Amino acid sequence: MLQGADKSKNMSQLLGKRVLYSLIVILCITLFSQIGFINFNPQPMATTHTQTRIDTTTQHQQSASTKPQPETQNVD
Repeated sequence: MLQGADKSKNMSQLLGKRVLYSLIVILCITLFSQIGFINFNPQPMATTHTQTRIDTTTQHQQSASTKPQPETQNVD
């Protein structure tokens, strides 16, 4: 019974350390952004990107038929 109490105490200490570490990281990020060491993008959706389509392939005739097509031969 004593071992269960020790495990829960260790787990709660580890959880507390993780929460404290996360808080320190968040505070450092906000402090650095206020100082100007880190610059965030003010409006990520403000820039529009245009995409140019380049057709480099030729269109092929397509058929919805599932039957195998007979092969054709070129007779010269």
